[in-house]
Amino acid sequence: MTVRDDVPESAPAQPKPASSWRTRLRTVVLVIVLVAAAAAIARNWRELVEALGELSPWAVVAASPFSLAAMIISLFTWRSLMADFGAPLRRGDAARIFYLSQLGKYIPGSIWSMISQAELARDLHVPRRTTLTVGVLTIVIAQGIGLPLAIVTLPFAAPNAAERYWWIALVAPLFLAVLHPKLLTWLLNKVLRLVRRPPLDHPPSWRGLLRTAALQAGVWLMFGLSAWILVIGLGGSPAEALPAAIGGYALAHCVGLLAVGLPAGAGVRDLALAAALSSVLSAPQALVVALVARMIITVVDLLLAAIQIRRRTSSPANAPA
Repeated sequence: MTVRDDVPESAPAQPKPASSWRTRLRTVVLVIVLVAAAAAIARNWRELVEALGELSPWAVVAASPFSLAAMIISLFTWRSLMADFGAPLRRGDAARIFYLSQLGKYIPGSIWSMISQAELARDLHVPRRTTLTVGVLTIVIAQGIGLPLAIVTLPFAAPNAAERYWWIALVAPLFLAVLHPKLLTWLLNKVLRLVRRPPLDHPPSWRGLLRTAALQAGVWLMFGLSAWILVIGLGGSPAEALPAAIGGYALAHCVGLLAVGLPAGAGVRDLALAAALSSVLSAPQALVVALVARMIITVVDLLLAAIQIRRRTSSPANAPA
């Protein structure tokens, strides 16, 4: 049974005991994703050092808290959806599931984060279909908010990027249409029926979806401000760079999510962000911003996951008898 925030922390949830094979499997998967995340840094280490040499150190330091804020808001976005689908989680439980599962995006394929979320949430008696449904819907909402944001900002701030990625104007309405609660419920139940699973116990609500959409807009804003500070650090005009950075990051991340099979949208996301920023920076400088922005979020992902691992291993429930 999951526990709401109004339940005192002194009354912990009763997790479902994990079997030994599941524990060993999770340990192996955790090691794999940690190595994959570290490899993401190692692969670009030389370029990263060169990029940092061009950037003022203060710019990297100042940009990092905004990426951290984006990931914190992302947690509340996911947690809000879980609650709307009938699986409210305490902040600590939600943070452990969400931040550990984020490491799965560094493994090629777009399903590992969702699978990790479903497996971790299962210990709190959350049905897999609920967690997997929320995982898919999180991506849909990210696209439904991010793509229109890029459509609104880029034609004015980065016309070259708007021309290159013209097709997002065709895709964005599809994601927005799916966010209608009645249509969304019908589609989800249709898919569940095809895979021979029971229908949703708690259909999504207008209130829940609107709250999640507002939180997702905050995610794009924080990521955009992080990239904006990096642009300023390379001499870009603050006024011209702001819409290009916000719309460009939303575009880049959405395009990266559509790049199924690439770890964290590697390459595709960087090129899209560089294209958006090329209107306010030279092409090499724009690529520097894209690379450093990726490295910042990788470090943030590792930091947040490490905090959850430390909390888990130091909790009284895991202390030796």
